[in-house]
Amino acid sequence: MARHSSAPQSSNQTARKVVLVGAAILAVVLVIGFAVSALSRSGIGGFCGDEQTISVAAEPDIAQHVRDLAEDADGCYSFEVEDVSSADIAARVTDRQVLPDLWVPDSAVRLAQVSRDVQIPFETVLNSLASTPVLIASKNAQVDMSTWTAALATPGLSIGDPVRSGVADAPILAAASEVENMRSNQEALSASVAALAQGQASRQEAPLSSREMLDAVAASGGAAVVTEQQAVKFQGEVPDSGVTLGAPSTGAVFLSYPLAVTAQDPTRRTEVTEAAQALRDATASDDFGTGLSADGFRTADRAPLADGAGIGETEALVVRDPNRLHSELQRWRLLAMPARSLVLVDTSGSMGFVMPGSAATRIQALVETARTGLGQFPDDAALGLWAFGGAAGQGGMPYAEVSPLQRLDTPVDGVPHRDALAGALGTLPGLVGGETDLYTTVLDAYDMVRSTYDPNMINSIIVISDGANDAVSPLGRDEFLAQLRERVDPSRPVIVVTIGLLEDADPEMLAEISRSTGGSSHIARTPAEIVQVFAEAIGQRGGA
Repeated sequence: MARHSSAPQSSNQTARKVVLVGAAILAVVLVIGFAVSALSRSGIGGFCGDEQTISVAAEPDIAQHVRDLAEDADGCYSFEVEDVSSADIAARVTDRQVLPDLWVPDSAVRLAQVSRDVQIPFETVLNSLASTPVLIASKNAQVDMSTWTAALATPGLSIGDPVRSGVADAPILAAASEVENMRSNQEALSASVAALAQGQASRQEAPLSSREMLDAVAASGGAAVVTEQQAVKFQGEVPDSGVTLGAPSTGAVFLSYPLAVTAQDPTRRTEVTEAAQALRDATASDDFGTGLSADGFRTADRAPLADGAGIGETEALVVRDPNRLHSELQRWRLLAMPARSLVLVDTSGSMGFVMPGSAATRIQALVETARTGLGQFPDDAALGLWAFGGAAGQGGMPYAEVSPLQRLDTPVDGVPHRDALAGALGTLPGLVGGETDLYTTVLDAYDMVRSTYDPNMINSIIVISDGANDAVSPLGRDEFLAQLRERVDPSRPVIVVTIGLLEDADPEMLAEISRSTGGSSHIARTPAEIVQVFAEAIGQRGGA
């Protein structure tokens, strides 16, 4: 019986040993599997499975350093680094294109702006890869360096492209910081920004690059806003340029080059974040810091450059109030960016009435004013002209295109569009007659400008009318305003600026049109005021 009883026990023990051995083997396999998987993901010891491709957009001046980071980063990632300006990223947003997985803009301000436009919160993995203060390079120029607010009023100050670079934003932010910290006042800031923007608007060519501005200062004198990194490289390449560098005594705004996850596919955000962390960790290497210094960049801690290069120790100016930051930048860009405006001129019967105190009709006075105003636009502005009124309508519509919307320097039958547009204005008196269908005209104009939106310009519509919507229209007032508001897209803003002529205009309706789109509204009650109001409308191009 013992042998019979012992046989099952022996069998059970053998089975138990097999199970234990099997479990141990399974555990070892799992551990090895997890280890290999971890090694594969991290690329340690040569273990690497399929590489994950991570797209990276980087500001052109920092892009090569991002590529260097990508070479040194741990992990099984294939980083595809592309030189992309902040303006080009904004254009991708406008065109509904897919954003890169990671983005290194020149500043956190640009990062926040695009995040707001796409309504997706971007995760900042590293606040700063590198840094450089924005300063003033000058030669034989009188620049008041007490504050940025004062420096911005320097005649002929070159500031670059407010569309494509955060460098042009920096002095505006510096001056706003001074106001916020009671080192200056809002009135002085507004005056300086207006004067600076007027200089931008009066240019007859595309904005210069930073290198071109430095070359111009070296050759002819003057002052330009550039980064320390750009200026130090220039001084190294042109040691006898005579260009000196400085920042106002209040300090300077630093570009910080943050690293952020901008992937829009939620299923990839975890792996993209891990890739970003690998780049972040690679910044700790001595070689990375050495490469930045050799290229004129400061490290993220903003420590001054070695050997006395650059401007040395300077206070970092920041704007704490996000509302102030947004409003000042919006105002600056509205004033400084080139205009792209479709002008809608009322040619209804009442525009043939004689102006009080003048022998000219309303339309004649307007044409003369518009021709004068045309001279205030630089060649890189784009303008078009529609006439709306019963006699002007074509093809069953209450309006007609008198001149297409295109840049003023575009050749048209052998002459610039500017000259062709001036001639087209002269045809408006012959179109006067009939009633006004303001609603249909504004909606169709809005659709046209929005469908051809240019992210590098201020896209707007200027409506000039002496009356209300008095034609038989399929739309009522409330329905019209509702449809207009539905068309407003924050990522493709089109503002409507309205100008009412004389007391006949419907100021409440015109103002509501402007408010609905973020534009401004103006009333001219006398012939003399037409010139003034037209200039104000052109100058503001945005909310009053």
